[in-house]
Amino acid sequence: MEGLEKCTYGTIAEGKKITRVELLGLLRILIVGKSGCGKSDTGNSILCRQALESRLGAQSVTRTSQAEMGTWKGRSFLVVDMPPIFESKAQNQEKDIGDCYLLCVPAPHVLLLVTQLGRFTAQDTIAVRRLKEIFGAGVMRQMIVLFTHKEDMANETLHEFVTHTDNHNLSSLVQECARRYWAFNNRASGEEQQGQLAELMVLVRRLEQECNGSFHSNDLFLHASVFLSSNSSERQEAYRCYLAKVRQEVERQKQELKELEGSWVAKMLCRVHTCMGSNITAATLLIVCRLIFIVILINLCIAQGH
Repeated sequence: MEGLEKCTYGTIAEGKKITRVELLGLLRILIVGKSGCGKSDTGNSILCRQALESRLGAQSVTRTSQAEMGTWKGRSFLVVDMPPIFESKAQNQEKDIGDCYLLCVPAPHVLLLVTQLGRFTAQDTIAVRRLKEIFGAGVMRQMIVLFTHKEDMANETLHEFVTHTDNHNLSSLVQECARRYWAFNNRASGEEQQGQLAELMVLVRRLEQECNGSFHSNDLFLHASVFLSSNSSERQEAYRCYLAKVRQEVERQKQELKELEGSWVAKMLCRVHTCMGSNITAATLLIVCRLIFIVILINLCIAQGH
C-alpha cells in the first residue's frame, strides 16, 4: 500500500500536497517508454530541476510512479514518470498501472513517448504495444514522440532524421502520432534548456487545440476517480476492488487490440487479392507484401518479448 496515500491525498511537489480540485486544473503530462530510455531525465528537463530520481544506465531507477509539479509561463503542469511496466516480465504491474492511473486522474492531456535518437529497437516497439494495451489504442491521439540525445545529431536536422530513417517501425510510429515529435538534450541547461522546452510546449499547445482541450480517457480513469472518492474507512477494500478492475480492463483492452490488428491484416490481404485480380503492377504487389511482412515481423518480436 506504499504510495497509495500519495495517490489518494495528492501529489507531493516541492514539499507540498495538491488537492484533487487543484489537480483537475493542471496540464497533465505522462512520460512513458521502455526501461532505461531516459524518462526521468526528460521529466527533469521539462521541470528544469532535478525533481525525479534518475540515474544514467540501461536499467530503470523508477520503481514506482513519480509525479512533480512545474510551471511554464504562468501555467501549472504535472509531470508523471511511470515505472518499468512496459516489459512483459516486470513485477507488480497491476499495482503500478493502477497507481499511475490514480496520479493522472482525470486523465493525461499529453503522453510523451521517450526513445533515444537513432536507437528505436524491438523493445521500443514492444513498449508501444504495451502502452496501447494499458491505456487503449486511442491513446496514440494524445502521443508525442520525444527523442533524447539531441546533441548527437551533428549537422542533420530532426526533420531530416525522421524523414530519411530506414527504421520502418519508427516511421510507422511517427505516422501514427500524426508526425508529432521533438528532441531533447537532457544535459542542457540555461537558455538551451529553456529553448527546447519552449518548442515542446508549442507542440503540446497545438495538440491541445487539435483535441479541443480534451484528454485521453477510458473506463479505468473513471474507476480511479470513483476510488479516490471512496470513504477513507473502506479504502483498503476499495483499493483491492480497484486493482481487480485494473486487471480486467487491461485484459479487455488487450483483446480489443488483437481484434483491431486482426481486422487490419484481413483488409490488407483483401487488397492483395484485389490487386492480383486487377493486374496491378508488380511494384505495387511488392509494397503490399512488404507491409504484411513488417506486421508479421512485429508480431514475432512481440511474441519473443512475452
